[in-house]
Amino acid sequence: MERWGRLDAAVAGAAVMVGGSPQWETSDADLDTLWGIDVLGARNTAAVAVPLMVEGPDPAGCRFVAVASTAGSRGLFHLAGYTVVKHAVIGLVRGLAADLVGTGVTAVAVSPGATGTTMLEATARIYGLDDAAALAAHQLSRRVHEPDEVAATIAHCCSVAGGLLNGSVLEVGGGST
Repeated sequence: MERWGRLDAAVAGAAVMVGGSPQWETSDADLDTLWGIDVLGARNTAAVAVPLMVEGPDPAGCRFVAVASTAGSRGLFHLAGYTVVKHAVIGLVRGLAADLVGTGVTAVAVSPGATGTTMLEATARIYGLDDAAALAAHQLSRRVHEPDEVAATIAHCCSVAGGLLNGSVLEVGGGST
Protein backbone atom coordinates (compact mmCIF):
# COMPACT_ATOMS: atom_id res chain seq x y z
CA MET A 1 0.00 0.00 0.00
CA GLU A 2 2.77 2.42 0.86
CA ARG A 3 4.69 1.78 -2.34
CA TRP A 4 1.92 1.31 -4.92
CA GLY A 5 -1.09 2.92 -3.23
CA ARG A 6 -3.23 -0.15 -3.77
CA LEU A 7 -3.55 -3.87 -3.17
CA ASP A 8 -4.54 -5.95 -6.19
CA ALA A 9 -4.27 -9.51 -4.89
CA ALA A 10 -3.85 -11.48 -1.70
CA VAL A 11 -3.19 -15.21 -1.39
CA ALA A 12 -3.85 -17.05 1.86
CA GLY A 13 -1.60 -20.06 1.48
CA ALA A 14 -0.39 -20.93 4.97
CA ALA A 15 -1.35 -24.42 6.10
CA VAL A 16 -0.35 -27.34 8.24
CA MET A 17 -1.42 -30.96 8.13
CA VAL A 18 -1.65 -33.22 11.13
CA GLY A 19 -3.36 -36.55 11.38
CA GLY A 20 -2.88 -40.25 11.24
CA SER A 21 -5.84 -41.37 13.29
CA PRO A 22 -9.63 -41.49 13.01
CA GLN A 23 -11.61 -38.34 13.77
CA TRP A 24 -12.68 -39.57 17.21
CA GLU A 25 -9.03 -39.97 18.18
CA THR A 26 -7.89 -36.61 16.82
CA SER A 27 -6.78 -34.45 19.74
CA ASP A 28 -8.22 -31.06 20.56
CA ALA A 29 -4.69 -29.65 20.31
CA ASP A 30 -4.33 -30.93 16.73
CA LEU A 31 -7.73 -29.51 15.80
CA ASP A 32 -6.83 -26.16 17.38
CA THR A 33 -3.58 -26.06 15.39
CA LEU A 34 -5.35 -26.91 12.13
CA TRP A 35 -8.14 -24.41 12.76
CA GLY A 36 -5.80 -21.62 13.84
CA ILE A 37 -3.47 -21.83 10.87
CA ASP A 38 -5.54 -23.20 7.99
CA VAL A 39 -8.87 -21.47 8.63
CA LEU A 40 -8.18 -18.44 10.82
CA GLY A 41 -5.05 -17.70 8.81
CA ALA A 42 -7.16 -17.44 5.64
CA ARG A 43 -9.89 -15.52 7.44
CA ASN A 44 -7.45 -13.04 8.97
CA THR A 45 -5.73 -12.50 5.62
CA ALA A 46 -9.11 -11.75 4.04
CA ALA A 47 -10.12 -9.48 6.93
CA VAL A 48 -7.05 -7.30 6.35
CA ALA A 49 -6.74 -7.48 2.56
CA VAL A 50 -10.31 -7.34 1.28
CA PRO A 51 -11.23 -3.95 2.79
CA LEU A 52 -8.10 -2.46 1.22
CA MET A 53 -9.17 -3.88 -2.14
CA VAL A 54 -12.81 -2.77 -1.88
CA GLU A 55 -11.80 0.75 -0.84
CA GLY A 56 -8.96 0.94 -3.38
CA PRO A 57 -8.86 2.87 -6.64
CA ASP A 58 -9.86 -0.07 -8.90
CA PRO A 59 -11.62 -2.89 -7.02
CA ALA A 60 -12.73 -4.54 -10.27
CA GLY A 61 -9.25 -5.97 -10.75
CA CYS A 62 -8.72 -7.19 -7.18
CA ARG A 63 -8.55 -10.86 -6.21
CA PHE A 64 -8.47 -12.89 -3.00
CA VAL A 65 -7.33 -16.52 -3.30
CA ALA A 66 -7.24 -19.11 -0.53
CA VAL A 67 -5.37 -22.37 -0.93
CA ALA A 68 -7.63 -25.24 0.13
CA SER A 69 -7.04 -28.88 -0.81
CA THR A 70 -8.80 -31.74 -2.51
CA ALA A 71 -9.54 -32.66 1.12
CA GLY A 72 -11.99 -29.74 1.04
CA SER A 73 -14.23 -31.64 -1.35
CA ARG A 74 -13.99 -35.18 0.03
CA GLY A 75 -12.92 -37.02 3.13
CA LEU A 76 -9.39 -38.35 3.47
CA PHE A 77 -8.65 -41.49 5.49
CA HIS A 78 -7.21 -40.66 8.92
CA LEU A 79 -7.07 -36.97 8.02
CA ALA A 80 -10.56 -35.98 9.17
CA GLY A 81 -9.36 -32.90 11.07
CA TYR A 82 -7.50 -31.66 8.00
CA THR A 83 -10.57 -32.44 5.90
CA VAL A 84 -12.76 -30.38 8.24
CA VAL A 85 -10.57 -27.29 8.04
CA LYS A 86 -10.20 -27.46 4.26
CA HIS A 87 -13.99 -27.66 3.93
CA ALA A 88 -14.09 -24.55 6.14
CA VAL A 89 -11.62 -22.72 3.89
CA ILE A 90 -13.87 -23.43 0.91
CA GLY A 91 -16.89 -22.23 2.89
CA LEU A 92 -15.03 -19.08 3.85
CA VAL A 93 -14.26 -18.34 0.19
CA ARG A 94 -17.82 -19.02 -0.95
CA GLY A 95 -19.25 -16.77 1.75
CA LEU A 96 -16.71 -14.07 0.98
CA ALA A 97 -17.49 -14.29 -2.74
CA ALA A 98 -21.18 -13.77 -1.99
CA ASP A 99 -20.38 -10.74 0.18
CA LEU A 100 -18.23 -9.29 -2.61
CA VAL A 101 -20.92 -9.35 -5.31
CA GLY A 102 -21.14 -5.92 -6.89
CA THR A 103 -17.78 -4.71 -5.58
CA GLY A 104 -15.63 -6.07 -8.42
CA VAL A 105 -13.37 -7.89 -5.95
CA THR A 106 -13.50 -11.66 -6.24
CA ALA A 107 -12.65 -14.64 -4.03
CA VAL A 108 -11.55 -18.09 -5.23
CA ALA A 109 -10.30 -21.29 -3.61
CA VAL A 110 -7.56 -23.33 -5.27
CA SER A 111 -7.58 -26.98 -4.19
CA PRO A 112 -4.36 -28.77 -5.05
CA GLY A 113 -4.12 -32.52 -5.08
CA ALA A 114 -0.86 -34.45 -4.66
CA THR A 115 1.79 -31.75 -5.02
CA GLY A 116 5.51 -32.37 -4.58
CA THR A 117 5.94 -30.82 -1.13
CA THR A 118 6.97 -31.90 2.35
CA MET A 119 3.25 -32.04 3.20
CA LEU A 120 2.77 -34.75 0.56
CA GLU A 121 5.72 -36.67 2.01
CA ALA A 122 4.15 -36.41 5.49
CA THR A 123 0.84 -37.69 4.12
CA ALA A 124 2.61 -40.65 2.55
CA ARG A 125 4.19 -41.47 5.91
CA ILE A 126 0.75 -41.41 7.57
CA TYR A 127 -0.37 -44.02 5.06
CA GLY A 128 2.82 -46.07 5.47
CA LEU A 129 4.01 -45.36 1.93
CA ASP A 130 7.68 -45.11 1.01
CA ASP A 131 6.89 -43.21 -2.19
CA ALA A 132 4.68 -40.10 -2.03
CA ALA A 133 4.08 -40.45 -5.79
CA ALA A 134 1.78 -43.37 -4.99
CA LEU A 135 -0.76 -40.82 -3.73
CA ALA A 136 -1.02 -39.34 -7.22
CA ALA A 137 -2.64 -42.54 -8.49
CA HIS A 138 -5.87 -41.32 -6.87
CA GLN A 139 -6.15 -38.07 -8.82
CA LEU A 140 -7.25 -37.62 -12.39
CA SER A 141 -3.89 -36.28 -13.59
CA ARG A 142 -2.23 -39.50 -12.31
CA ARG A 143 1.00 -37.67 -11.43
CA VAL A 144 2.50 -35.55 -8.69
CA HIS A 145 2.07 -31.87 -9.47
CA GLU A 146 4.93 -29.44 -9.30
CA PRO A 147 4.51 -26.50 -6.91
CA ASP A 148 5.05 -24.07 -9.80
CA GLU A 149 2.04 -25.59 -11.59
CA VAL A 150 -0.14 -24.83 -8.60
CA ALA A 151 1.40 -21.35 -8.40
CA ALA A 152 0.52 -20.75 -12.06
CA THR A 153 -3.11 -21.61 -11.32
CA ILE A 154 -3.09 -19.20 -8.37
CA ALA A 155 -1.52 -16.50 -10.57
CA HIS A 156 -4.33 -16.94 -13.10
CA CYS A 157 -6.89 -16.57 -10.32
CA CYS A 158 -5.18 -13.29 -9.36
CA SER A 159 -5.31 -11.96 -12.92
CA VAL A 160 -7.96 -9.76 -14.51
CA ALA A 161 -9.20 -12.81 -16.42
CA GLY A 162 -9.53 -14.64 -13.10
CA GLY A 163 -12.42 -12.35 -12.21
CA LEU A 164 -14.86 -14.75 -13.83
CA LEU A 165 -14.01 -17.36 -11.20
CA ASN A 166 -15.66 -15.59 -8.24
CA GLY A 167 -16.80 -18.19 -5.73
CA SER A 168 -15.21 -21.06 -7.63
CA VAL A 169 -13.17 -23.92 -6.27
CA LEU A 170 -10.48 -24.94 -8.74
CA GLU A 171 -9.27 -28.51 -8.24
CA VAL A 172 -5.70 -28.62 -9.52
CA GLY A 173 -5.22 -32.06 -11.03
CA GLY A 174 -8.85 -32.61 -11.87
CA GLY A 175 -9.92 -34.00 -8.53
CA SER A 176 -9.69 -37.50 -7.12
CA THR A 177 -11.09 -40.90 -7.95
